[in-house]
Amino acid sequence: MFNDKSIRRHIRLVRFLSVLLALLQLAYFLLSWIFPEPVQVGPVTMNFYPRGMETNAVAGLAPDLRWAGALCALPALLLLGYALLRLDRMLGACAGGRMFALRTVGHMKAFAAALLGTLVLTVIEPALRVFLWRHVLGGGVQGVQVGVSSEELMLVLICALFFVVASMMHEARRIAEDNEGFV
Repeated sequence: MFNDKSIRRHIRLVRFLSVLLALLQLAYFLLSWIFPEPVQVGPVTMNFYPRGMETNAVAGLAPDLRWAGALCALPALLLLGYALLRLDRMLGACAGGRMFALRTVGHMKAFAAALLGTLVLTVIEPALRVFLWRHVLGGGVQGVQVGVSSEELMLVLICALFFVVASMMHEARRIAEDNEGFV
């Protein structure tokens, strides 16, 4: 069993933050597609809307366009949920002292790949949505906004770094197993 209490505390914090992120992403999805009307909290009005769309644009959509848009956005949300599940499994293994186990390395690689996949789906989703609305459902949607932010580019770098760290963990395990044979 792993004994470093400070690392366990950090692992618990990251696990809590990943659950919070999952809940916030789900809430944002629901508030932007299913309940798109502005939310009034005291004197503050909050608008939630999907990427590539203007404020209150979803509320003015026909129901079939709204549901089709939500279905286009759903794969990215589900893949993010899968990524966070793999992160949780990886952190659980690390808390249990299995930092260099092959399964832990696999969880880390799956987390990084799913997070990268989520990013790709998030970037292409507005174009897919407009294509579906315009060419399949015959909606009168005119423009499409597709872009990549600097934060998303940094996320690609972080995902690449996770792959490097996972490869280093795998190599460390291999070296440890080789060294056990000499003793």
